[in-house]
Amino acid sequence: MNISMKSRYAVRALTELARYEETAPGKPVPLGDIASEREMPLQFLEQVFAALRRAGIVRSRRGASGGYSLARPATEITVLDVVAALDGVPSPAECTQGLCDRADGCGAASVWIEAQQALEHVLSTTTVGDLLAREDALRGRAPMYHI
Repeated sequence: MNISMKSRYAVRALTELARYEETAPGKPVPLGDIASEREMPLQFLEQVFAALRRAGIVRSRRGASGGYSLARPATEITVLDVVAALDGVPSPAECTQGLCDRADGCGAASVWIEAQQALEHVLSTTTVGDLLAREDALRGRAPMYHI
């Protein structure tokens, strides 16, 4: 049950986009700026952001002043939203997806189901906004308060 590189890059890139949104809300950010800041391959991010746009997580604008912006506030975009949009909901075993016909009589199935629920809980209660706050705390940046 690995989270794909695509999802991990997406979460990091969205955290950077949320950082830009703090200073210029709604202003599109060129993907090249995010790729450069986070040291990610631009072509890979283009594919990832195309999927995120289709999932309604980001918006795009073409042209000289184009780029990407968050489709909703960073505090409303969960890590599970991102992972599910790119990879589907992660699952530790077939029995958590209802694909195993022996799950009812299997002691291990309850462990896999419990692990699935714990993972979904963490991913669904952690937002891109939370990740930005964690990064700021790790880097010793004081939170910004807007009045």
